[in-house]
Order: sequence, then structure tokens, then C-alpha cells
Amino acid sequence: MQSTAKELGVPCILHDIEPDDVKMADELVKKYGDWTPDYVIPQVFFEMGDGKIEHVLTGDRRGLQFTRQAVEALKSRLAKQEVSR
Repeated sequence: MQSTAKELGVPCILHDIEPDDVKMADELVKKYGDWTPDYVIPQVFFEMGDGKIEHVLTGDRRGLQFTRQAVEALKSRLAKQEVSR
């Protein structure tokens, strides 16, 4: 996700699911994401200029290859939006 954020020119803040950071990650997913007690990672959120948080991607339970495809699809959608501006 860090390399994707760098490609897009946006900051990237990662929240780990380890004990020190899990509470913040859980709160973010509960409030804005695809919450279940065993939620899928990664979940990606954009914070807009006005402070609004938008959930834009959830990893795919089928595995890393499918999650990578979802990330590529997200990048493609963002590129199309940029072109249409």
C-alpha cells in the first residue's frame, strides 16, 4: 500500500493489527469499513480534504493475488477520475 500511495502522490498511514495498534485499526474499520469480528485486511481509506473518510478497498479473502488485482483496479479507477477532471 505504501508504494501505491507513493505512485498516487498521497500520504499513507498504516495501522497494524498487532496489540499496540489494533484498537485504532478496529475503530476505523468499525466506523467506515467492512466490519466483522475477523475483518479482512487490508482495508484502504481515503481522507478527503474536507476531513471525510471514504472506504475504497477491502482485501480479498481468496488471497494476495486477488487483493493485488483489487488494488490495480482501484488505481485504474483513480486514473480515470483524474483524466476526467
